[in-house]
Amino acid sequence: MTMFPANMPEMPPEMMGPVMDNPQGFADAMGSGMEAFSAAMEGGGGMEAAFEAFGDAAGPMMAEMGIPQDVFDAVGDMVGAAVGPAMMMGPADAGGGDMGAMMMDAVDMMMPEGMDMPPEVGGAMMDMGTAMGDAGVMPHDVAGEMMAPPGEPGYPMPCDAAGDPVMVPGDPGSVPITHMDGEPILQAPPADGAMADMGTMMPPPGGYDHPPMDGSMTMPEPMTYDLAIAPALGEEGFVGADPMADAMGGGNMVPPTPEALAADAMDAAMGSAMDGAMDQGGAPIPVIGDEGFKEADPVAAAEPGMDEPDPSAGMG
Repeated sequence: MTMFPANMPEMPPEMMGPVMDNPQGFADAMGSGMEAFSAAMEGGGGMEAAFEAFGDAAGPMMAEMGIPQDVFDAVGDMVGAAVGPAMMMGPADAGGGDMGAMMMDAVDMMMPEGMDMPPEVGGAMMDMGTAMGDAGVMPHDVAGEMMAPPGEPGYPMPCDAAGDPVMVPGDPGSVPITHMDGEPILQAPPADGAMADMGTMMPPPGGYDHPPMDGSMTMPEPMTYDLAIAPALGEEGFVGADPMADAMGGGNMVPPTPEALAADAMDAAMGSAMDGAMDQGGAPIPVIGDEGFKEADPVAAAEPGMDEPDPSAGMG
């Protein structure tokens, strides 16, 4: 028994175009990814290593379908924001079939309006949940790995004044069902979805006894495709994959801070001025020393006794 976020991220066309063209290719890629996931778990690598193995196996196959790695990663974050809360609010001992049903319903709810989820995609979601259960993975652990940290953009649930999640694992009634303005925070699983077919995962008649949303609670920025594909905000600023840097072998880059940009601009301007002055035989350009700027005085440079070009030089 659990619930989903009301604000479900929508699958982007960058993902849905290739998937609708080749749904079996998507299912095959997911299957290979889950084989790698299970092998990593059996090898004792832990959840993070297992998801990394999943991406290493499925990512190249997705790329062959026309889904670039950054799109694949972004959609993974979006699915995590959609299904993570359901897994976290659901029973701690939910099995693989339950997790698969949650993933099927989540992806179905993420489909663009008017577009049905291909059966191959639904089957891949069910197989993924089942494989997780077979690997001994527990739903609350999966949810914690799939969702953004509490309070950060993309985290799908409210936080209290201290920035901690109000969602209590295993308790859908711990989360307010609406914002203070009445807009929904949670929604029930589809009445005709995979979870309803399971017979054990739907909310009880009459729902849960949800607490009110008070003024001390906050909602992080909701997960969207633009947010998911943007660089992650780290302690040193935006840290992400720079396509140009990657093409040059630079890997992840940290764009300079505004202070660094200003310093670079000053250096460039001083260098240009120095070049121009030297070409014209002018006075030295200010330099930065231990005592700060030491500026050359153009008036003093023109006074007798100072080195200056001979006006008669070069004349007949």
